[in-house]
Amino acid sequence: MPIRLRVLFVEDSEDDVLLIVRELRRAGYDISFRKVDTPEEMRNALPKEEWDIILSDYVMPHFTTAEALTILKETELDIPFIIVSGAIGEQTAVELMKAGAHDFVMKDNLAKLGPVVQRELRDADTRRERRQAQERLKESEERYRLLFQSSPDLIGQVDLDGRFIAANLAMVRSLGFSSEKEVIGKTFHDLMPQDVANYRLKMVRKACNESRTQVFEDQRAGRWFHNIFVPIKIPEEGEITVQIIARDITENKKAKEQLERSFVDLAETVSRAMVSRDPYTATHQRNVAELARLVGQKMGLDEDRLRGLYIGGLLHDIGKISIPESLLNKPGQLTEEEWNLVRTHAKRGYEILKDANFPWPVAEMALHHHERLDGSGYPDGLSGDALSLEVRILSVCDVVEAMSAYRPYRPARSVREIIKELQNGRGEKYDATVADILLRIIRKGEFDLSIRP
Repeated sequence: MPIRLRVLFVEDSEDDVLLIVRELRRAGYDISFRKVDTPEEMRNALPKEEWDIILSDYVMPHFTTAEALTILKETELDIPFIIVSGAIGEQTAVELMKAGAHDFVMKDNLAKLGPVVQRELRDADTRRERRQAQERLKESEERYRLLFQSSPDLIGQVDLDGRFIAANLAMVRSLGFSSEKEVIGKTFHDLMPQDVANYRLKMVRKACNESRTQVFEDQRAGRWFHNIFVPIKIPEEGEITVQIIARDITENKKAKEQLERSFVDLAETVSRAMVSRDPYTATHQRNVAELARLVGQKMGLDEDRLRGLYIGGLLHDIGKISIPESLLNKPGQLTEEEWNLVRTHAKRGYEILKDANFPWPVAEMALHHHERLDGSGYPDGLSGDALSLEVRILSVCDVVEAMSAYRPYRPARSVREIIKELQNGRGEKYDATVADILLRIIRKGEFDLSIRP
């Protein structure tokens, strides 16, 4: 199928134009064309159509090739310009090509014209694609620049020494400056307290050494920040820099802490409310909560998880609110039927707590605090990895505290008995790590169980 070709001829000879058109049709082109032979005609013709190529004679009475090239440059259009002449010296042709012409063909060798046109069209397509790619890149860079500068997040880029290469306005202002120029070239140590700078530099090098994004929170000037450090390798240079994205989470953190304090206050209020109905359960829950928190501290759990453990401890027996008071305080041994009723408190506690919007597994702790590592517990007979760490901690603390307390149906157990129970159940019924920590706590007297030796 012929290739459509739109040709603008800069030519004074109609016959020469027809000869060239015939040759191009032989080369497989479907030609549409216009002939101009004055500067005014060329200026009018150029914007009228999207020309694929310009074929220009060299010798014309009222127009020169150099003038035609000048007009084309003025338009800033990238159209292949080929000189087709019967009278042009090689030196002149070279000078015109330096001025912007892409090639020249002698009129007595028009068979060469088809391949030349094909090549120049291909080269023009390549240039067009390159320009489009550059324009897309420029647009992308501009969008990124706008996002970079307008983002409320703190965004910057640093080298391996923590030296700023770039910083958006939010980052600049957070550092106490008004313009990027005041920050660029300065290091973390120039701009931040030494402890903050040291830690951030450590995370920069960790991100680069591991080729992995680092996410962490830290505090600066009384503000909390959620930080993302992304290693970026510059392909041409092989250099690695780190993109920093930091979000001020101070207000969110304050709101979260306030909410968590409210949860604690609520849990403590509920626990205290049980005193009038069942003083033992209320005291037991508080002791279990404090003991579980102590164990969690010794295991290195963070503050958020410790808070969840504490609340879970305060509420783990809340299901007993549905158990008859006469049964909870019954002297002497309970019947099997009575024990079965008491055991329902775990599921009833779960039902009470499951819809509460706690950020910790409080309902799960209430449901499973009587489960055992070997599957001998209740209500679901869970075992091994099916038990969360919180449940593993709480369940053993529950046993220790329960054994240490007097109940109407039995006296308090001695320290020796509690230690023996932990030792016998360690790694079987009870989590070994939790049991070992509790044994150390008991032996060192780090928690007041108020029991006989």
